Amino acid sequence: MHRTTIGLLGFGTVGQALVSLIRESQPQIHVAKAVVRDVHRQRSVDVPMTTRPEDVLLNPSIDVVVDVMGGRDPARQWIKEALHANKDVVTANKEVLAYHGEELLAVARESGRHLRYEAAVAGGVPVLDALAHHLSVVPLERIDGVLNGTCNFVLSAMEQGIPYSRALADAKRLGYAEADPAADIEGDDTARKILLLAQLGFHTTVPMASVDTMGITEITDHHLARLKSFHLGLRLVGTAALNNGLLSLRVAPTVYRVPHPFLSLDGPDNVVRVVSSAGTFWFQGPGAGGYATATSIVSDITRIIHRTISVNNPNTERYPIHPAKRGPYVCFTHDTDRSLPLGLPGEIRRLGSYAIVSEGFAAEELDEYGLCQFLWGEEE
Repeated sequence: MHRTTIGLLGFGTVGQALVSLIRESQPQIHVAKAVVRDVHRQRSVDVPMTTRPEDVLLNPSIDVVVDVMGGRDPARQWIKEALHANKDVVTANKEVLAYHGEELLAVARESGRHLRYEAAVAGGVPVLDALAHHLSVVPLERIDGVLNGTCNFVLSAMEQGIPYSRALADAKRLGYAEADPAADIEGDDTARKILLLAQLGFHTTVPMASVDTMGITEITDHHLARLKSFHLGLRLVGTAALNNGLLSLRVAPTVYRVPHPFLSLDGPDNVVRVVSSAGTFWFQGPGAGGYATATSIVSDITRIIHRTISVNNPNTERYPIHPAKRGPYVCFTHDTDRSLPLGLPGEIRRLGSYAIVSEGFAAEELDEYGLCQFLWGEEE
């Protein structure tokens, strides 16, 4: 049996889980070498290591290069070098794809090689494969979802009355958050993922700067307690929507009625909803963790082995990018002893102690009315 030989760029949690999974279940794949910063650091599995990227990128015996190191640089250059050296590439690196994906996919096409990236979005959830193949034949209207396990964990904990700082510390201790969680909690990680989903689902190219992004740093346990008392919940949601030929992308803390599926996720799980002319499709599963991410990487490697059609097709549409619609919003008083003002401007309807309004209020108006407001995710 012919064995496919791979080389790793990076050998952290995901890289070690990948090697373990391959050795357990994939005898047709051989891991030859890993590029690391420190060859003396202890790892859970043993693989020949080097600090020289050329030992993998220019090694004639290596068929597939797997990028599990993250970051834009030097990943961008190394992926290009691997493709130019006639090697297929699998990456879990959402950041380099969000900023340089079009360039890298063009290099892959010019080189006649595969560049696959299922693991870059939602970890072990096979949503990119569905968008690239099964759902590529139907027009899409909307893609949205909970795409960051760290934020999901923190918000779930805060709903139980745990303060933000402690919830984030717990997420770090349990391995759901990085030592520097800024990209997660500020919404950048979700923005990169929804951009990749939008580019694939809508066959277009989207600049990273066009994603309207807000994180969870201003959310308090008081906000979530108030929402919980209304039988509502909040999650950080990424959305890409196509309306009248205009594409908009947004990441924002968004409120839903209990028991909306977005509110039911535990820990690092992710969920993606795809609304199409053929109906609505849901994809849910572990969005983080070494083993879950390694599963998607192995899936991409096996597709390369069998020469399955890649997602290297050029993006053919050029939809005008439109700012995300500002509303509707759910509004409620910050002070539990204060009544919700009657006849709020733009009010659509109200249910007890909260109201749905068509557009958000400016900061001075929120102060005047004594209100909190969050994006409303339900259909009106």
